[in-house]
Amino acid sequence: MRVLLRVLSPLLGVALAAAGALVVFAVARHWAGRPWPTWPDWSWVDRPVLVVGACLAVGGLVLLVVAARSGVSQVPLDDPADGDRVVTTPASLARVVGHRVRAEDGVADASVTASRRRVRVRATSRLHDEATLRPRLLEVARAALADLPMPARPKVSVVVLSPKDRP
Repeated sequence: MRVLLRVLSPLLGVALAAAGALVVFAVARHWAGRPWPTWPDWSWVDRPVLVVGACLAVGGLVLLVVAARSGVSQVPLDDPADGDRVVTTPASLARVVGHRVRAEDGVADASVTASRRRVRVRATSRLHDEATLRPRLLEVARAALADLPMPARPKVSVVVLSPKDRP
């Protein structure tokens, strides 16, 4: 969702800048004594005006929905008391799991991504192959999540990249 906003924001900015430049151009033409050409005799109930208005309204609603859904994602934790709400971010969750996975013997590097529903671990090892290291890292990642007070545990997937697995 953030990628969509990062694309739409500059486009909207360019559109507003173009509209501003058009207004400046029209005012300059008017001051120079050459007024803007007259528009066709359209009223508010003519079809082209209604179509443009409907397109602008739908586009505005789409932008509003995209902006409303693009907030910072949160992972809920157990509430310590009534009226208190505790959350963490997916990045913090990934950091906790990543520290535990990187501390394991034989792990050269690990990349962890997390969301509310899933934690993905991508580890690199030079000493062990995937068949021996993957179950251990899966257990470590699940244990790291079990230590956190979470009402729902995310699914954990582990991939181990090792030169020993290549033919």
